[in-house]
Amino acid sequence: MVRRREARRATFTHLCTTLLWLFTCFNELNAVKIVKIVVPEIIQYGVQDAVVLDCDYVYGNNTSGLVVKWFFRNKARPVYQWIVSQKPQDMGILRGRVDLTYRASNDPLKMHRALRIVKPNTDISGEYTCVVSTFMEEDSRTKQMIVFVPETSFRLIQNKTDDDTVNVICAADGAFPAPNLTLATPERRLDGVSHELKLVNGRYSAVASVTLLDADLPSPAEFICTLRIPLAKYAVRKEAIYYPGPISTTPEMPTAADMQLAAAVGSKGTSTRTLIALVLLPALAHSLLVLK
Repeated sequence: MVRRREARRATFTHLCTTLLWLFTCFNELNAVKIVKIVVPEIIQYGVQDAVVLDCDYVYGNNTSGLVVKWFFRNKARPVYQWIVSQKPQDMGILRGRVDLTYRASNDPLKMHRALRIVKPNTDISGEYTCVVSTFMEEDSRTKQMIVFVPETSFRLIQNKTDDDTVNVICAADGAFPAPNLTLATPERRLDGVSHELKLVNGRYSAVASVTLLDADLPSPAEFICTLRIPLAKYAVRKEAIYYPGPISTTPEMPTAADMQLAAAVGSKGTSTRTLIALVLLPALAHSLLVLK
């Protein structure tokens, strides 16, 4: 009796295993699966005329209803859609910005899987999700792309005041994504630094400033400003030598905008709004020249 039960149990287990194997094989034969998604992590604005985002996949025997969709930042609405046997469509933020004639493969079930975005700008920075689906299966992958812009101007200014102090000011314009500014000496990062950040016409302007006592500084003193754009893995720096006392030097002659900025930071009654306005003047002027 016991042997019969064990035999039945073994037969039942074998049958279940066989059915599971057959079910898995059936799914594999009809599955669609993304094997590789290629999205450039970082590209610099203005360096290349177009960028390609690719989404390669394998498919089974049943490809009924095969559709490739790309989503930007969220999955609410696609920015690109290709239904096999139909023409690809660009939508939303990418409408009119995708080369719809581009072919990533000669395979008729893969040829329009990729996005070729023409003249990429900073507004298309973000996460891209590729979704490949049939009536039976669906698969998706997500990657981020950053279109970054280096600064158009980067200044390290020293403003000597009458009360034996110096204002050290670092300002940058025209960057994207948002830059970080740090002020330091070769020995340490400076404390008490104030920061301002403003977005104008899709580009960031940033200011870092600190007021120091001459009595607390060596002669000469070296100041270092470092600009970093972490999302773009980008960094540049400027250095300046300062001599405490009635005379100070900078590595370059200050411009009229530098003098206005230094005066604004040095004035105790200056509002944050006024300071930001002075920082943004070069950026606005540059934007107007570009528009012309």
